[in-house]
Amino acid sequence: MKKLTIAALLTVMTLPAFAEDNGGFKADEPAPPPHKQDAGIRGSEDARGATVELARTMRQDAWVTLEGHIIKKTGKDQFEFRDKTGTVGITVGANRWNGDEVTPEDLVMISGRVKHEGKQTHVVVEHLLKQ
Repeated sequence: MKKLTIAALLTVMTLPAFAEDNGGFKADEPAPPPHKQDAGIRGSEDARGATVELARTMRQDAWVTLEGHIIKKTGKDQFEFRDKTGTVGITVGANRWNGDEVTPEDLVMISGRVKHEGKQTHVVVEHLLKQ
């Protein structure tokens, strides 16, 4: 009985040590200052702080993330997107809406591939997030 009690006591005492290695929130390091925080989106360097104006100069199939408004529907899956620098056509497949209803007043973040067709630039949206 004594051996069982000691073994049980040792097991209970060592459980917190094992629990610390299982992930979760750890406050060991301070949070970054506000000016170093990003939007939480990871992508190529050319996607950071992108605008419609910049997207027009990007290479074919470059990944871009834009923040702005979808202002009108121009075709089945075709829309016009606007930010503070201008407008660009976008394609948003039915499966990219994530069940969200978006109006022109809603701020959205889109990520996708830049496409150039002649003098026109277009973005094929892979991710859409209503803000």
